[in-house]
Amino acid sequence: MADGAAEDEDTFRILVATDSHAGYAEKDKSRSKDALNTFEEVMQIARARRADFILHGGDLFHDNKPSRGCLYRVMDLLRRHCLGPGEVCFQVVSDPGLFARGVVNYEDTNTNVEMPFFMIHGNHDDPGGDSNLCAANLLEMAGLVNYFGRTEDLEDIVVRPVLMRKGRTQLAIYGLGNIRDERLNRAFQARKVRFETPSNPEQWFNIMILHQNRHKGNKAGVPTKACVHEQMLPGFLDLVVWGHEHDCDVSPQESLRGEFYVVQPGSSVATSLSVGETKLKHVAMIDVRAGCFRCTPVPLWTVRPLVIRDLSLADTGLLRTDTQAIWNALAGEVEAMIAEGDEEIQRRRRELTARGGEQRLEVPALPLVRLRVEHTGFEAISSQAFGQHFADRLANPDEVLLFHRRGGAAGGSGGGKKVGPLGEVLEIEEGAFVPEDGVKIQDIIYKYIEGEHNLQILSEPDLNDAVQSFVHRAEVCAIERFVREAVDATNQAVMRESRAAGQDEIRNQIQDRAEGLRQQRLAAAAGGPAGPRAGARRPRSCAWFSATT
Repeated sequence: MADGAAEDEDTFRILVATDSHAGYAEKDKSRSKDALNTFEEVMQIARARRADFILHGGDLFHDNKPSRGCLYRVMDLLRRHCLGPGEVCFQVVSDPGLFARGVVNYEDTNTNVEMPFFMIHGNHDDPGGDSNLCAANLLEMAGLVNYFGRTEDLEDIVVRPVLMRKGRTQLAIYGLGNIRDERLNRAFQARKVRFETPSNPEQWFNIMILHQNRHKGNKAGVPTKACVHEQMLPGFLDLVVWGHEHDCDVSPQESLRGEFYVVQPGSSVATSLSVGETKLKHVAMIDVRAGCFRCTPVPLWTVRPLVIRDLSLADTGLLRTDTQAIWNALAGEVEAMIAEGDEEIQRRRRELTARGGEQRLEVPALPLVRLRVEHTGFEAISSQAFGQHFADRLANPDEVLLFHRRGGAAGGSGGGKKVGPLGEVLEIEEGAFVPEDGVKIQDIIYKYIEGEHNLQILSEPDLNDAVQSFVHRAEVCAIERFVREAVDATNQAVMRESRAAGQDEIRNQIQDRAEGLRQQRLAAAAGGPAGPRAGARRPRSCAWFSATT
């Protein structure tokens, strides 16, 4: 876009980023600076492109309780790139009560802000603990960001917009910070999610930014409940910015209902060694003028390259007992992948240099490499011993090989009672979804509770909450507290309602109670998403300008 367009008094220019994951792998000597390095690139792009403000879609931090070093570095970057004597050329005209400090930060007379930063929280940096605060609250109280989209009552979720005006353009941004996906899905089904709109919403350009799992179609013919369907979102929206999903699909896509466009910037750092993370990462520059918008993808050249390949040992013609030949074949494949990664590093360095601007940034010197080896009929070799031969040429020597066997192994056929589709009740989140990258914690629990060892007392949804609190919020007593409370509640129920005379009858009563709670949970999630409303309008055109990469 020409500079004149950037300075158009009626045009909002917004840099949109999500899932920065500052602090990811900060104890890894090779990758400790990756996330913060790219976050600084994002901030530099915003200044170079003269953005009016930055809109962040959650997971600014990788940990619910970021280290002091990580928090210090993020605050330093926000101060250097957001504070200054420059003028803010738009107005926030909505209720300032949306923000904890009762004022948008650039209107604070004690702070000079020239690049406002608006953000919601994600599943990694959500509020918690006794104070029910998160790192975003600390940044907001320091006057560095404007934090919105927090839900106080999960039984009555109200989404209030931040209303902005620049010249003749009116912009409404609806933020919804992360809520456990299954719970939010049920809230939409039960019509417990309300959107407050201005009196004349058709005169505003309406953007929604959220941080949730996105529905990607049915699995085995059964729609998952642990996500948000596009059909659930209101039809008055013009653009939806989808956070939490790490795959970069930054070009606007028309929604399934044809009422709005969806932009999915993806993460700015590879937090999992999956195929979706191999794409070049981008942020989005979104220009809004009157009722139209344009989305321009901007590549992030400081992201460490990731190379992934698949290899089947059965197709190599090697003898199953020839360990040395197998080792050599794998080493040769990894050598080729390293060469590919090194070539990409050189390309990104050239692109970063050509972009110009501040020269504090650098492209990581070592690539990430993952070789997925299907070894049915072959013995696996030691991944760590293998990786050490490439320790000075890879950023992930301990994870370079992933061995797996062909699917189709039959599960146990015990005669125990099998409970229904618990996979839709229990959803333990681990950040980015990694479909083929080994065993995950939810896989272990699904296999355990759907086999011979069905849960008799504990509630799967509450177990999900407890495990997430233990894993993501470092609440070491969360599981112990949950088990104790569940056992106490069951004891009280049995003592109050017991009709049993013997031990076996008491056990059956406990099982009946657990099964009743389980079926209630399944019934609550049974409804499908609402279909398109009659008279649905078409989305506003995104072809105001032609998008360029």
